[in-house]
Amino acid sequence: MKTTKAILLIFLTVFAITIGCSDNDSVKVDSSPDFQSWVDEISSLPGQTFIFEGIVSDPAGIKSVNLKYDPWSLDKTILKDSFPETYELAYKFKIPEYAEENSSHTVTVTVTNAGGKKEIKNVVITLDQDVVNPVIQIAKPINGATVLIGNGFEVNLDVTVSDAELDEFKIESTLLNESIAITGTSYNYTKALDISDSGSYSFVISVTDVSGNVETETVTVNVLNDLLFDAMYITSLTDNEALNSDLFGHPYVSVPSKVAGEDGNVFTARYYSPSVNTEVRFLPQKGSFQPYTFGANPNVPGELVLGTGADVDPIILPEVGYYEVTMDLRDQSYMVTPYTPTDTPYDQVYILGRGVFVGDTSVCVNNTDDSTQCWHFKSGKPFVKDANNLFLWTLDVTVDDQPDDAGANGFILNANAAGWAPFWRVDNAEAPEATVPGGGANYIFPDSALGKDYTIIFDTHLNRLVAVLR
Repeated sequence: MKTTKAILLIFLTVFAITIGCSDNDSVKVDSSPDFQSWVDEISSLPGQTFIFEGIVSDPAGIKSVNLKYDPWSLDKTILKDSFPETYELAYKFKIPEYAEENSSHTVTVTVTNAGGKKEIKNVVITLDQDVVNPVIQIAKPINGATVLIGNGFEVNLDVTVSDAELDEFKIESTLLNESIAITGTSYNYTKALDISDSGSYSFVISVTDVSGNVETETVTVNVLNDLLFDAMYITSLTDNEALNSDLFGHPYVSVPSKVAGEDGNVFTARYYSPSVNTEVRFLPQKGSFQPYTFGANPNVPGELVLGTGADVDPIILPEVGYYEVTMDLRDQSYMVTPYTPTDTPYDQVYILGRGVFVGDTSVCVNNTDDSTQCWHFKSGKPFVKDANNLFLWTLDVTVDDQPDDAGANGFILNANAAGWAPFWRVDNAEAPEATVPGGGANYIFPDSALGKDYTIIFDTHLNRLVAVLR
């Protein structure tokens, strides 16, 4: 019995020594966690998610990583059972909505190795992230302008960009390519180009700020040997500001002739005159009355006159009603022809989509049970028919983001409260010029349109759609 006890005692002693030696080995660590790379400054905003990123190593092995910041209730410990010698941290964290913009916060990051040794790093989060794109203002040239080849400089570029902190300006085209490092809050780029070959020239202008936000605009100029145009527009407006203040629709596009010898010279516009003696002018460039505006010679009926602005005498539509107005550059003439539509008017027209409000009611509200049903005919809101024109409809709306619903803010039109057809969408989702019956693309509002009031005017005969600020 004594022998058995002695053997047991010896066994326990050896076991204890073994365990003790093992424990001593685990704490005898000469190394400390080493932060090989670490993002210790982060710019963000309240409610945004960012990532704690870094690489830490230790030959003894990484046991844990703790991220701690009491004001945001952050106390996250990441335990590593396998004790890797190198650990790459990528931990997502959402900043509380209640955090104040432009405030600064320090998060403590503690890394512990297998021997219990710790290293601490601070990560400073500043809530000042710039998420606003730079602004590009193109004074010259007017987009879509047509200029003639002459002895001077045909295209003059005048572009101003602005932002809280600019970084780079670029302009790209077949004529020139420049990349310029810029600083400050504003930069103006000017250049005059002497062009000898006719053609359509596009300039892609982009600007980047120090936060990496990028804004891009494209402006196109048609350079011709003589007065031939790819497009022609008609308008009753009289200044550039009014011409560009609409969301879409102004000026109205005309139809170019496809007859041999008439292409580039002859254009026909269909137009509704809402009152007697409506004044209209033709523009070969969409966004300006310069450099060319076509009007009428008040002393010679039917004679087309070329002007350089809205001061050129207008073409007169004498009565209320629909007209075809044709201009011919070959003999500098125009013709005004009244006509009566033969298509059948609709009993009612509706707008449906998301982000459109008629009074306080959203087009996402079902007309029967008040449930939320965006982009659906059951939620379509009716236009108001014009008292003098069965084809003309108007509706005052407010455009804003739809609360408690994720999706695109936009619209389509239809003429059926109980089904999809007939319907209209737009010909170009970026810059609509007409509606497309039974086809086209959904129009999606740009963010700049949100929070604003518009009057939408829809002519079902002309397939013409306008949205103007009110």
